[in-house]
Amino acid sequence: MAEVEVHTKTKPKRNTESITFRLDARVLNGLRSEAVQKDVSINTLVSQIMKQHTDWHSNAAKAGFIAVRRGLLTKFMDRLSEEEVTLISRELASKETKDFVLLLRSEFNMDSSLSVVESWIRISGFPFRHETTDTVHSYVIQHDMGRKMSLCLASIYENLFKEFSLEKMQMDVSDNTLSFVVDLSPSP
Repeated sequence: MAEVEVHTKTKPKRNTESITFRLDARVLNGLRSEAVQKDVSINTLVSQIMKQHTDWHSNAAKAGFIAVRRGLLTKFMDRLSEEEVTLISRELASKETKDFVLLLRSEFNMDSSLSVVESWIRISGFPFRHETTDTVHSYVIQHDMGRKMSLCLASIYENLFKEFSLEKMQMDVSDNTLSFVVDLSPSP
């Protein structure tokens, strides 16, 4: 067993604490290797892992998420028409989105919803970009799973944003990428 001391450094408004963990040497070596590959410190890597656990893994299964291979999901979607994918996605979003956002973040508002969206993208391993100004959030998600996955995600997110009566949104669907812009500024 190796002993690891973890210190977290975050934004100034957050409190940090030091804690010591005892880890199996094999686990620690794996963490060291991954930290080198990602060009981050072990502390940063462990902090990211802990954040992913609290933001997603600790409640995702309770919220109905399961791990499914990308190829399997793509094959299922290939068997559906674009209209069926859109209809199923909207139906699912209208019935389940609020509940799983509440379960994962304990509140249902635009900030908590965008936090869940971003956590899901990260956990899925999709390359993405999120740019923000005071009120505008712009996302580009490269999922590489085909146009129907773009339609699925677009339908789910459109439904989510309509829950908050957002009228200023723009979706761009392509074969392997979904991009969307949401303007949270009040309507005139």
